Amino acid sequence: MFLGKIRKTVDSFGMIAPGDVVVAGVSGGSDSMALLFALCDLREFYPGTDVIVSHVNHGLRGAESDEDAEFVREAARRLGFPFECVQVDTESFRKKHGLSLEDAARELRYGFFNDILTKHSAQRIATAHTLNDQAETVIMRLIRGSGSQGLAGIRPSSGNIIRPLINVTKHEAIEYLRSKGEPWREDSTNSSDEFLRNRVRNELIPLLESYNPAVEQVLSRVAAVCAAEADFISAEAEKRFRKIARVVAAGVLGDTEKLLREPPAIRFSVMRKSILAVKGDLNSVSANHLFSIDEVLRSGEPSSEVNLPGRVVFHAGHGVFFFVREEKFREFPPTEIKSHGTHQVSQDLEVTVELTDDVSLWGTADVGYFSPEKIDFPVTLRSFSEGDRFVPLGMRGAKKLKDFFIDEKIPRFLRKKVPVFETRDGIIWVGGLRMDNRFKADETKGPWLRLKICGSSQKLLDLAIKNSRKS
Repeated sequence: MFLGKIRKTVDSFGMIAPGDVVVAGVSGGSDSMALLFALCDLREFYPGTDVIVSHVNHGLRGAESDEDAEFVREAARRLGFPFECVQVDTESFRKKHGLSLEDAARELRYGFFNDILTKHSAQRIATAHTLNDQAETVIMRLIRGSGSQGLAGIRPSSGNIIRPLINVTKHEAIEYLRSKGEPWREDSTNSSDEFLRNRVRNELIPLLESYNPAVEQVLSRVAAVCAAEADFISAEAEKRFRKIARVVAAGVLGDTEKLLREPPAIRFSVMRKSILAVKGDLNSVSANHLFSIDEVLRSGEPSSEVNLPGRVVFHAGHGVFFFVREEKFREFPPTEIKSHGTHQVSQDLEVTVELTDDVSLWGTADVGYFSPEKIDFPVTLRSFSEGDRFVPLGMRGAKKLKDFFIDEKIPRFLRKKVPVFETRDGIIWVGGLRMDNRFKADETKGPWLRLKICGSSQKLLDLAIKNSRKS
């Protein structure tokens, strides 16, 4: 029965093919030992498959951790499988990266498993998650406020990671090991209430079982339904994402009006895809974060933001929304341009200064033409500062740059990415937007001093201006 359930899961999700090399994560506990022996028995149905037994010693339980490693090593030897082991300093890794102990251990485990996958040219990484783990995960995510995507729980298969035991219970795994006369190790930390998962397992699930003895099976089915619905919504959102937003060098820039036309399920999925593109994962992102973003979008405020996990910030204003990791979206460092030539101001902005008779770029937004006799070097490039004033082209009187940005519908979050050029006589050009009337060139009298800006920063500004002016 146990092997039959596992084989059905393996076949349903195409987890293993004949000849595959599978990296099995084995801790020594009952679940992972059942996985190891099940993979051994299943070779009868998938000829030519091989198993690499992989164990991570997290160094958290002293001698007990070392004994676990030796226990798994001996099991691999008896089965004739290669054994790979690494000892890591989980506590130091946790502190260095600001992670919970559980998240740190998970990152280290999967990092090692992927290394072994590459080393042995393997096709799959198998982990020992069971139906019980699925139920616990659904409850934990519900407590944390996850949406349907989070309530989909642990996927049976994800990329090259497979979970053959996801439809069997821990009790079934133990009975399988007992039938084979095989021992396992008990992790002493499983009884600790330090971890939320342990409290859910040891306190909350027994309480829920007093209402419904089959609550874990029910939660597992809920996860399967949520997964199916989430996959459908995600596929639909992917089709529409390209019409609503685009991934740019600094983050994800989108059209607020187009997003708001979509039903909430699609909106939330687009938000998740945007955060994933910027952050790299969706860890700690809850339904509350998505509702906060949606509230900002629907408010119509000219400038609003939402702080998200992983130092990601959502900005919105003037019909534009933007997901960005703040440390990658900084102001321009004040830079003195002392001569002609090409100058790399930052990773996302380059400026070319030249004396030319060419008028082919006259009127282009990212190009400024100036009378050489009106411009004294050095020219300083910097970001906007409160109190900046200039005389916009076509006007006689000075105007606050802040008011100019408001009139031009430049979102507040993008203003620091507008390059401001000035000499000792004042601002000569608000790059990509408007020259100062005092320094304009006469198109009939060359040669001219031409400044040209390019780079991802300028492209982002162009896109934002285009979107905001439609609002």
